[in-house]
Amino acid sequence: MLTATAYSHARCRGGVLLANAQTCALLACAVLLASCATEDAAPTTEASIKKVTFADEYPVTAQFPEGGVYDAAAGVFYVGSLKDGSVHRIDASSKVDTEIFKETAAGTWWTLGMAVDTANKRLWVCAMDDRKPGPRAGHVWVFDLVTDKRIANHALSAAAKDATCTDVAVTKDGVGYVVDRENPVVYRVDVTNGPKVFASDPLLKGTIAGQNGVVVLPGEAALLVIVYTPPSLARVSLSDGKVSRVELSGPFKDDKALLAGADGLAFADGKAYVAFSSKVMTVTPASDQWAKATSTAVDVKEGLTDVISTPGGLYVLNGQAVRFALNQATDPFLLKRFP
Repeated sequence: MLTATAYSHARCRGGVLLANAQTCALLACAVLLASCATEDAAPTTEASIKKVTFADEYPVTAQFPEGGVYDAAAGVFYVGSLKDGSVHRIDASSKVDTEIFKETAAGTWWTLGMAVDTANKRLWVCAMDDRKPGPRAGHVWVFDLVTDKRIANHALSAAAKDATCTDVAVTKDGVGYVVDRENPVVYRVDVTNGPKVFASDPLLKGTIAGQNGVVVLPGEAALLVIVYTPPSLARVSLSDGKVSRVELSGPFKDDKALLAGADGLAFADGKAYVAFSSKVMTVTPASDQWAKATSTAVDVKEGLTDVISTPGGLYVLNGQAVRFALNQATDPFLLKRFP
């Protein structure tokens, strides 16, 4: 989920500076890879998980799907779109793909990171209006999953000037925590009352782009946040907003694909899974405090934009955001089982 503003200093392979600021901005749009796989907000019990037969692949009709999430209670995926800011639901059993929402307000809309609040049957969506010449405007949308109606639309500018929205995680009390790509800030968002600044720390700031994904850790003591570049992990305490760096060993910075950085984030079986453009990093903590962790890498087809945890295993989403930015021909958009 890189922003064009952040990419005014972007570099291509081999450290060659992008010569043209406009090209830089286009490439930056491309990597607005959402993060964002914040799976179920409230605990999902075995009894509440819908039994489905998962396929190895799911065709995705949303154009340039940057981020997604799985709703275990309903047995469906949700994905967004950099092309038109729509929200799509994909049935895990039938593969039926349905557009449930598209923003009609004036603007150039992107839908990014998502989270499902299973207890309240709500879908949270990060959205941005790609205003020209900028700055972008971050929003948090909340949908009632019974009716598919949007029940809240909060502008993050109510909490901080020029706030953006790249991913959201939801705690079991139904409160959303939103990360900002362009500012080292985490917002706390109440469905009714809107956003407030929850945490702010230089550790959440990147040199090209900052926060790109967030999940709630088990026990809800903290959030785990990825920073795009240099790729890093941070722990944000939910009791006091204190931010600390997760000390990483292993190949966490090895993806050499164009403008690659730490993008989508999912949590499963005590481990974090981080989507880079052509790799998925498995991050294993030394303890549940997440002070230290070790990463391992698996190569995937370049163009990855998110990783999503389901009861049937992990799925990766190839949103091909760089091709979106450069107006290039695409391969079919897919959700694909990993590994």
